[in-house]
Amino acid sequence: MKLCDRCRVPGCLLDYGGKACQEARKKHCPDVVFTHADKIREMDDEALAVAIMCPHDDDKCPGPGDAKTCIKCCLDWLRESAEG
Repeated sequence: MKLCDRCRVPGCLLDYGGKACQEARKKHCPDVVFTHADKIREMDDEALAVAIMCPHDDDKCPGPGDAKTCIKCCLDWLRESAEG
């Protein structure tokens, strides 16, 4: 669980970005906004693969137009080394 360093909720141990976190921020510090970027940073590989587009060109994708195959493409790509 990520500890939040953005808002001023006293003694906060809430699930970052979750419903209780959102309610506490509204009450204690409405100026702190949970952004789409924050949500993306919190996603696991599977959720991110569903959220992004296939990283391959249509001619290189093993299943262009097939959502389940493209999610697998995304998941494989997310888990590849970014080095090199």
